Order: sequence, then C-alpha cells, then structure tokens
Amino acid sequence: MGGQERRVLAESLGMRERGHDVWIAATPGGALADRAAEAGLDVIPMSFRRPLMPANALAFGAWTRRLQPDVVNSHSSADSWTAALARRLGPRVGALVRTRHISVRVSASPRHRFLYGQADYVITTGESVRQGLAGSGLVPLERSMSIPTGVDLGRFRPGAADRAEVRRALGVAGEGPVIGVVAYLRQDKGHEVLLRAFPEILKSYPDCSLVIVGDGPERLNLEAVAKHLEIEKSVRFAGLREDIPIVLAGLDIFCQPSLRNEGVPQSVLQAGAVALPVVSTEVGGIPEAVVHGKTGFLVAPDDAFALADRITALLADRELRRGMGEAARLHVSGAFSVQRMMDRTEEAYAAAVRFAALRGGAGGPTS
Repeated sequence: MGGQERRVLAESLGMRERGHDVWIAATPGGALADRAAEAGLDVIPMSFRRPLMPANALAFGAWTRRLQPDVVNSHSSADSWTAALARRLGPRVGALVRTRHISVRVSASPRHRFLYGQADYVITTGESVRQGLAGSGLVPLERSMSIPTGVDLGRFRPGAADRAEVRRALGVAGEGPVIGVVAYLRQDKGHEVLLRAFPEILKSYPDCSLVIVGDGPERLNLEAVAKHLEIEKSVRFAGLREDIPIVLAGLDIFCQPSLRNEGVPQSVLQAGAVALPVVSTEVGGIPEAVVHGKTGFLVAPDDAFALADRITALLADRELRRGMGEAARLHVSGAFSVQRMMDRTEEAYAAAVRFAALRGGAGGPTS
C-alpha cells in the first residue's frame, strides 16, 4: 500500500460516504483489493499485467457495460491503457478520467497522444504535474484539475501520542533530536542522500537519531550504506508501519529527500499536519506542500551537503522549528484537507461527465 493505493482507497471510501456507488478494479489478493474488500467496497478482480492487456481491455469493457458507471478513473499506466483500449474497442460507457500521480514528464508521442486523448478529463496530484501535461500539448488546462491528496486532520494532529513513549518504541535512546522519513524504500525517494548527509549532522549533534519508516527493495542496500558510513548505531530502520501519526509524534524534524517522480507526497503533508518542520527537495509538487523558509526548507535533489546544512540549522534553533511547524499545520489545514480533496474530486468528475457528453461518439475521442 503505497501513497497511490492509499489515495485510491481513501477517495473511494469518501465517494461512498457521499452517496455514490463505487467499484474498485484491482489485482486479486493484492493489498488494495484486500483493504477495499475489508472496508466493504465492491471489488472487480482484474490483473493489470501488460501481457494480458488486450484480454483485460475486453473484460473491463464487459464490466463497464454491465455496471454502467458514470465515471471510470484510472490511476497508473497499465490500468489507464486498459481503460483506454476498452473504450476504443467497445461502446462508450461513462466518462474516462486519468489521474496522474507522479511528475515524470510525458512526451507528446503518438502513443501518449492516444492514451491521453481517450481521457475526457485528467486529475493530477500537483499543479506542476498539470502544467507539465499542458506544456506537452497532451491535456488542455480546461480539461484538467490539480487535486493533492487530502490529510485527515483529526488523525494527523500535534500531540497524537506521548513523545517519550514513541521514541522508546522506535528504539531511540536518550533525549537527543530525532529526524524521520516515511517513504517506500526505493532509489527515487533519496534515502541514500539523507544517509550521506547524516555524518555531517552527527558532528554537531552526536546524540541525534535518524528513523527510517517504510520497506522496499532498497532496504538491504541502505542498511549497508549506514554500516559503511559507520552511522548504523544512530539509524533505526523501523520497517512498514500503519501508525504513522504516532510515529510522527516522536520526531523533531521530517525529511523527504526525493530525487524525482513526485506529485505532492502524502508523507510531507502528514508531517506538516502534525506541526513538524520539513526539509525536502525541489522535486515535482513538493514546493506546493513545503513553503521554503516558512514551513520548512527546500534544497536541490541529491545534495547531501545542503540537506545536512538545513537540518542542522533547524536543530540549532528550537523557536525556528516551532514556528515553522505551526506554519506547516496552518498551510496543510488550509489547502490539503480530505474535505477539500473530495469536494474537488466531485467537481472534476462532474466536469468529466460534461466533457464526455460534448465529445460523444462510440469509439472515443480522437484528440
């Protein structure tokens, strides 16, 4: 359950609470399918493996003809292609929405023109992603909307747990400061850059601890890097956790050292919601979540020295940390609530239905 899957589930549950009928098409036995079923959502079993795409498109087309949805919303590459092919191969059923989560630039190649041309409307998780699609000539601004993932401000709030107890549970000894990162352990999240920055931080704050929450393919490599840098005694690999509000209560600073491929990361917003100052990078939609110099600091990606410098500056000034944390809470609560996300998603779906009606045709749009 990465950020994308969590958003799909939260959005689906929110739509159900607002009186809409919701189905989730997902891989049988996968985390999203299991969580959706546990929550009482109707799950359409479908593997989105690329070799099966033509057959999946036909199967998905059959499902949509049977269920007659007003909106079909795809969230990643394989499911977007499946939905687009299903539309092309069969009669139009419902408005087709494409949600784009990451900031990788999409070229205006013929295949991408086909893919995005089939969509009646596009939702992005950050304004920078939306502008990028418009700049490529793939999606006019009037057919898109930026809707960052909302944060449950009741769940993510300052003082959600006792700080000392959380630190003990995370294996942090003493009263030294704690820096934390919550992210899937893969290369583009930049954990290794933070590890390379940490020896410099320890020079000024030898009792500082780094807590890395999450799991993924990079874990063994990151553990090896920490050992090579001789900082393993100060680094805690906490693994996958579901109690993120409690984990955040034990931190002094949140760091998201992403290298690329970001929309507006949920973890950054969640940290701001609990009034933590954030040090992150100028990647994707992160500057929409972190106001440089006000709610935290932004540095260039893959710059371990700059990362260490900004974290050290925050550690040196308790009042600066407090002020930035309070500003972060206000920023997130004003622009990134779950209520706002759901309101705007309903607006986007309504716009998609209008565009679909205007464009018409059984074979899908051609532009």
